[in-house]
Amino acid sequence: MVWNQPGDNKNGGPWGKKPGQGNAAPDLDKVLKDIQNKFNQFLGRSSLPPEDSDKPKHPFSGRWILGLVVALWFLSGIYIVKPAEKAVVLRAGKYLKTVGDGPHWAPSIVDKIYKVDEQHVFSYSYSADMLTKDENIVNVNIAIQYRISNARDFLFNISEPIVSLQESTASALRQVIGNTTLDSVLTSGRDSVRDGVQDQLSDILNSYHSGIQVVDVALHTINPPDEVKEAFDDAISAEQDRDTTINQARAYQEKVIPEAQGQAQRLLAGARAYKQQVVLNAQGETARFLAMLPEYHANPKVMRERLYLATVESVLSKTSKLFIDVNKGNQLFLNVPVDKMLEDNGDADNPVDANADISGDDKQTAAMTAAANAAATANNPSGSYLDNSNSASSYFTQNQGAQQ
Repeated sequence: MVWNQPGDNKNGGPWGKKPGQGNAAPDLDKVLKDIQNKFNQFLGRSSLPPEDSDKPKHPFSGRWILGLVVALWFLSGIYIVKPAEKAVVLRAGKYLKTVGDGPHWAPSIVDKIYKVDEQHVFSYSYSADMLTKDENIVNVNIAIQYRISNARDFLFNISEPIVSLQESTASALRQVIGNTTLDSVLTSGRDSVRDGVQDQLSDILNSYHSGIQVVDVALHTINPPDEVKEAFDDAISAEQDRDTTINQARAYQEKVIPEAQGQAQRLLAGARAYKQQVVLNAQGETARFLAMLPEYHANPKVMRERLYLATVESVLSKTSKLFIDVNKGNQLFLNVPVDKMLEDNGDADNPVDANADISGDDKQTAAMTAAANAAATANNPSGSYLDNSNSASSYFTQNQGAQQ
């Protein structure tokens, strides 16, 4: 119904007042003050006093509260990363960066921080029954030691990295055991099994970019089936005995080889010394004959006799059998025991010791004396003997001259 229809406008207008009673429009200032008072009550401030109040106003109290909130928000973004840790920063759910140790700051609401210890070594054990290459069943118990090598890959490339690590361990172990015989697994192949599992597991984790590094793989126990356990215990004992024997043989080898090498060096040194001695003797003999060559040209007959006598003396000094020419021209062969004659040739005051060390010249002189005495006995029945080397040499010289 229209407000100005007759009979229905008792108040005289839409604001309940009759026309001419003054301005009845709403007070906008009062409405704004009411809204401000409600906002101040929400912030914990007191309502604004009326305009006619004499109390002082505080127009900057809201700014102080806002500054305090900003300061608290700034302080909440400070974080510290330990020396062994790495911190992965996400901004609005997206990877931003990876930071090292030390204090850092990030907006607490916008950024999210994940701290990962990359130096700590974690470990877990795994045990299962497996089938070997020769279709035997063994129970294998191993321990895996690992650490986180890349914090970003560890957090975001795989949804459950630890579960993936355990499943990869089972896969790698079964593959290695499946390619190895039971005898090798229980005896000499334990190290190859451990190395094979570590290599296989590392390859699998690297292919996933898991951010996990395998530090070590330890084989705790590998047990054969109960039916053949005693036989394999005997095999292990035999392997230990074999290793003991090998170690003993190596120790003997290390002892004997140096001794043999030392003896070989001594023999080589002696051979070199003998070689040098022979060469020097030959050079000396050559020089001696060259020195006698002018004398031979001057008087060849005397030099021939001298060389002949020297050769005979050299031969007689090395044998006990003597050939002697007698005066009648018949060659007399005597088997004279020179050694025995040397023993009996000493007088009572200065006997000859049979065990004494007689030089080559002494033996030569004694042999010549014995030969001369024997020849004299053959030619002179009266039994005159020669008693020195000069007589022996004279005797040989006279007989040689008579023959010529």
